[in-house]
Amino acid sequence: MSGPADVLGPRGYQQLRRAAETHRSDLVLRFGAEVGLRPAEMARVRPDDVTSAGDHYFLTVRGESGVTREAYLPASVEHDLRKYANTAGVDGDDPVFAVSARRLQMLVGEAADRAAETAPRLADVSSRDLRWRFAARLLDDGVPPHVVCALGGWDRLERLAPLLPDPDRDAVVEAIERTEAAPTPARLRRAITVAADVGETLAGAATGEEIERLVCERLADTEGFRFAWVAERTGDGLTPRATAGIDDARVAEQVADHGETATAAMDSHDVRVTDGRDGPTAFVPIVREDTAAGVLAIGTLGVVEDAERDLLRALGAQVGAALAAVERKRLLLADTVTELAFECTDSEAFTVGLTATLDCTLELSGVVPVGGRSLLYYLVVEGAAAGPVLSYAVEHSDIDDARLVEDYGDGALIEAVVTAAPALELVESGGRIRTLAADRGTTTIETELPGDVDLREVVDAVVETYAETTLTAKREAERSIETETGFRERLSDRLSERQATVLEAAYHSGYFEWPRGTTAEELADSLAVSSPTLHKHLRKSQQKLLTAFFTDASTEPPTALDE
Repeated sequence: MSGPADVLGPRGYQQLRRAAETHRSDLVLRFGAEVGLRPAEMARVRPDDVTSAGDHYFLTVRGESGVTREAYLPASVEHDLRKYANTAGVDGDDPVFAVSARRLQMLVGEAADRAAETAPRLADVSSRDLRWRFAARLLDDGVPPHVVCALGGWDRLERLAPLLPDPDRDAVVEAIERTEAAPTPARLRRAITVAADVGETLAGAATGEEIERLVCERLADTEGFRFAWVAERTGDGLTPRATAGIDDARVAEQVADHGETATAAMDSHDVRVTDGRDGPTAFVPIVREDTAAGVLAIGTLGVVEDAERDLLRALGAQVGAALAAVERKRLLLADTVTELAFECTDSEAFTVGLTATLDCTLELSGVVPVGGRSLLYYLVVEGAAAGPVLSYAVEHSDIDDARLVEDYGDGALIEAVVTAAPALELVESGGRIRTLAADRGTTTIETELPGDVDLREVVDAVVETYAETTLTAKREAERSIETETGFRERLSDRLSERQATVLEAAYHSGYFEWPRGTTAEELADSLAVSSPTLHKHLRKSQQKLLTAFFTDASTEPPTALDE
């Protein structure tokens, strides 16, 4: 019952949220309008304050003198809180917002100012108005006023008087006849069930192809859904990988018709819905760590509500985690590998063009895959000054960013974010770059791929992108079994993809050297993460590295050489 006190209303609240420029600002708005927190209470929220009871979450609310109440935390807000804390590197007992209550009030005002550009009535919205929206929504849903008071921290019912107009006879009859809350919609119950079932199914899948097929089949067989297909993000487009309930030709048409919607879903890591001649279709991002690797498209029979979007978003994350897990397992358990060598003289390739233009040589000292289909190169250049090398790099169309790590006088160590390269095609096919060197316009690459990879497809992907590239050598090799490999496997089981990426980038950039070759701020900027997030991943990955080394080290006495 939106009344005079509820100046926002449902529509105004959504307009305000759309005006939030950061995850932090959006979470502040949600804490006020969906949890009922005051700015001073928001400033004291810690991740450890969240508890669960079955499928529900609660938040311990703290005042100056201790705990004041327990608030109900909607599942979607709990998800955003956890996601924000992980991204910002907030530990469980640290405040989620490391700013004052006054600053949180200002964030609400800033969002209101931006929203007012299209909705002038929102210009004066404050954190108090968010709490009125919280109370009005609960009352509209039939929550008893005394419960609303307890959840929002109001000390007496009279505080809610502006939201409680005198009921007429029809309202009295409706209230008396309403004996229980409306049941969960049938399709939402089915979505909950299928999300749980798919999660269990994925645990037993052995390959990525099996995961994608099972997800599509399970969804297409569920009442309320019509079809499902999975597409992988390749270059600037999408490549279908599995389908169910829809033919391949129609999938290709949907990719062409709704490619922008699918891309928006992947870029925003959020579910997007479009309505075409096939009816409503939800595009769910398949997120692996921090990167959307593809999209899951689901044909539905009706409007996709917010609660269902949250479930589908979680399902996309489940699929992404399962795909990452089987890929790591496949690489670790492969008995044989195929070693390929390439020679590239295509001037469009960055390393070829750099060494030809500056008449120099270079060698790749390290390469790290990072989000957004790119690689982080660490290149040792000889025979050219640092200035021209860096200038060439930052102006090249395939380099998203570059910086100087160390100046050798007649050479340099540079870091470059590479968005297109022969090596990128190989890495995305599951390969590991063993060596990469370039000498005055000719680049040689040696890579190692699992034995079960389709080699023709890999070679074609490289040659089609860089025409002046040839395969110069190919041989099968047994994967060596040695103590170092065992250690790497044990550590890989412990490290997440993101932790491994940060640790490897820190190593190659000279972060662990003394004096340091790069600062934490520079490294965080290269990886496109915040400084607290970088430090969190570094701390956790180093702890896991040392644990693997000391805990799993051999218990045999050292030899004289070891000593």
